[in-house]
Amino acid sequence: MARKKVFLTGASGSMGGEAFKELLRRKDSYDIVLLLRKSRPNVEGFSKYEGQQGIRIVWGDLCNPGDVLEAVTGVDYVLHPAAFIAPEADKNPPLCRRINHGGTLNIIDAIKKQPDGGDHVRFVYVGSVAEYGDRLPPIHMARVGDPLKPSIGDFYATTKIAAERAVIESGLKYWASIRQTYIAIPDAFSLLDPILFHQPVETCIELVTSEDAGYGLVQAVEAPDEFYGRVYNMGGGPACRVVFKDYLERMMIIFGLGDYHKIMPLNWFALRNFHCCWYEDSHVLNDYLGHWRQTIEDHYRQVEAATPWYLKVGGRMAPAFVVRQYMRRMAEPVKWVRNDEMEKIKAFFGRREAWETIPDWSDYVRAEAPPPAGYRAGPQQKEPGKYTPGDMKDLAESRGGRCLSSDFNGIASKLRWKCAFGHEWEATPRLHLAGHWCPECAAPPWDYDTQARVDPALASIYYNNHARDESQKVEWLYCPNE
Repeated sequence: MARKKVFLTGASGSMGGEAFKELLRRKDSYDIVLLLRKSRPNVEGFSKYEGQQGIRIVWGDLCNPGDVLEAVTGVDYVLHPAAFIAPEADKNPPLCRRINHGGTLNIIDAIKKQPDGGDHVRFVYVGSVAEYGDRLPPIHMARVGDPLKPSIGDFYATTKIAAERAVIESGLKYWASIRQTYIAIPDAFSLLDPILFHQPVETCIELVTSEDAGYGLVQAVEAPDEFYGRVYNMGGGPACRVVFKDYLERMMIIFGLGDYHKIMPLNWFALRNFHCCWYEDSHVLNDYLGHWRQTIEDHYRQVEAATPWYLKVGGRMAPAFVVRQYMRRMAEPVKWVRNDEMEKIKAFFGRREAWETIPDWSDYVRAEAPPPAGYRAGPQQKEPGKYTPGDMKDLAESRGGRCLSSDFNGIASKLRWKCAFGHEWEATPRLHLAGHWCPECAAPPWDYDTQARVDPALASIYYNNHARDESQKVEWLYCPNE
């Protein structure tokens, strides 16, 4: 029997790198194909594998259809975690779209160009938790099917949504999409980035270690055919859940920086408009892949081991005011308020007065509250053959729209839909069962204040921390020159 061939993108990244290591451990079972840009780091890191039995490297670019076709030709599996990620992605939207959306379209096209139309190829696309956008308590439990609401200015998330939409609607026989959570890497010192302060301190995070993420992706190669044709949430499970302020406290201690409350005031952090959540249904993917091997305590130990001694010593020896000044330079919310950048203030705080009334840490209390009135999760997932025409009617009405088709031949057959603004399109029900909706209303621009007034499902999560009289429409908040 011929050995199966696995094409992996993003082998120089965190998830892809761990997936490549896992594939190397399984070289007796699979041949490996990589597509890598011929950058100096990639050449230095991967040239040693060229010529090895069972490994083929295509030096090229995901944005080049010819390079992608060369890599895809003859393979049995495509694992696609490669992406241009935030924060850099949001500073160069055109490049972000070319890589994340365009690169995925190139893979779909290359699969379809295989001799059997790609019917033998199993394609696993990796999406992002950023697709869900802001899910602060008390609506911090997300599941597949919840409305996709990328945070304002998160252009990266919009490209991941567009790419996932293309995968679901591709017509490929075997596809799956995995919405990846925050991948916790041992080199967590990279956490010290301005994006640190974009996150509200109450953000709930269900992380997964990079090792478990890579292992899980490769495990998909072993999954049965029933695994395909679905969207999944990938997290590390209950043992990997944490609140951002608690995570930050532990990281600062590991880095030798001590009590972060003394060096980072509460009003340096945004009040809303980030992403991350706890997954209500991450166990569904684990049942297939068995990737829940490590816990958040394992992650902390990995960070402790990976942090150089001189950073820890330097952190402990640096005067508090020096560390505070270093952190302040990264605290972009402070700059937005100082410079009166109203669109960013609206997106991350609602209004300037909300920032001005943020208390000191000593007075901080997280008020417990029930979900907002009318809160609903996404549609309850069923077995594919158990959906009815009535379910399609209810699904459309939950988004303020209509299902215009009278015939229903299953969730893989296209129907005609109409949103509250009169836009019409064709799509399979499984696209909307995964939380997607009108392609014309999809961000960018971000116009949730208008949309939430007519979309009950969106309203049920949007009004968790937005007033009904707010009004903001944003193309995007960052640009290449920032």
